[in-house]
Amino acid sequence: MRKPRHSKRIRGASLVEVTAGLFLLLPLFLCIIDLSAIVLGQITNDSLAKRVARAAAHQNNAGAASAAATAVITATAVNGIVSSPALVNMNFNDVSPGNVICETKVLITIPAPVPFVPLLQRSREMRARATEPIVMLPALP
Repeated sequence: MRKPRHSKRIRGASLVEVTAGLFLLLPLFLCIIDLSAIVLGQITNDSLAKRVARAAAHQNNAGAASAAATAVITATAVNGIVSSPALVNMNFNDVSPGNVICETKVLITIPAPVPFVPLLQRSREMRARATEPIVMLPALP
């Protein structure tokens, strides 16, 4: 018994719909993965800036604060998405108001770059800034 031509047309139309849907959904899925990597990288960099500022704020002077900040940057683990952590700027202000301002940067590698979207190119540099009050200042006489 032969199947009617009508069912073959329906199967062919379904195949075309699935193929067209994949051409739309696959890039959308890849963009979601890329945006997730960017958000993850920025969260990691914000955390790094906070840890660097906190380590520097527990020191007595600018030299010790710089050494502590560099030690935190050196000990930072990198992965396939977040790499090249660096300390861009550190301001150890031991007079009023007595705080440390640290700026860090990391390189975020996009897992599935989209050629026509500037935000989703192969890699991007992200910066973060954190401020912490100095807790190791000697008391004034």
